[in-house]
Formats: sequence, C-alpha cells, structure tokens
Amino acid sequence: MKMTDQAKLPIWFWIVGVVALLWNGIGVFAYFQQVMMSAEEFAALPVIQQNLMSTQPVWVTAAFAVAVFAGFVASISWLLKKRIAVRLFLVSLLAVIVQFSSYFIVDGYMEFASSQGWLMPGLILLFAVGLLLLSRQAEQKGLLR
Repeated sequence: MKMTDQAKLPIWFWIVGVVALLWNGIGVFAYFQQVMMSAEEFAALPVIQQNLMSTQPVWVTAAFAVAVFAGFVASISWLLKKRIAVRLFLVSLLAVIVQFSSYFIVDGYMEFASSQGWLMPGLILLFAVGLLLLSRQAEQKGLLR
C-alpha cells in the first residue's frame, strides 16, 4: 500500500521511529561520554580498558562516530518519513561492522570484550540490522518518500 493510498501511518511505524531515536540517542551520548571523558573518569577505568582506549586506532573512534550519528540522523529521517533513512541506516550498520571488526584486529580487544560480555555488541549489531531491514520494508510499502 502506497502512502498516497493511506491517510494514516501504522502504529508500528511510529513505535519503531521513537525506539530508533532513543536507541541512537543513547549511542550519541555514549560517544560523547567516551571522547569527552575527564582524566579522573579515565583513571577510574580498569587498567585493561585504559590501555585499550589510549592505544585505540583513530579508525575505530571514527567508525563509532559514523555509526551513532548516521543512526541518529536516520532515526530523525524515519520520523520525517524520508527515504534517506534507509541509506543512513545502511551507513550506520557498515560503520558498526567496521567498529566491531577491531575486536578481532586490535590486540587486547577480544580479551576485554570477552570479559565484559557480548550482550551489548550483539544488541548493537541486532538493532543496526533490524533498523535497516525495517526501513527497507517501510520504503517498499511507500511509507517513506
């Protein structure tokens, strides 16, 4: 059903949009929390995390930024019913994949991730894939223009 054929968007559209905005807003907050961390906050981290953060390659931080900001703008675009949301969710997913590839490339990341658990990285990847698939579905149904 095309958007022109329907007067009102389905409720799931708005639920997905609000959840996506909140989720990606949390991601933006986490990014700023990491890059604007004070010396006292850094010193309070476990030594392994301090070592990883102080030697983290720039491309990991850049991928983190692209992932969260593309996801946040995609969420806003979704709520504005713009098709660009699909492309931005794709960019966000690709950046998440690049960011998490560091777990397998950078020494110490796998050990740290294993000690912290895989729940959050798994959820982040699941949300990124899910939002891309839902946005593609919304675009195909004519809900995004």
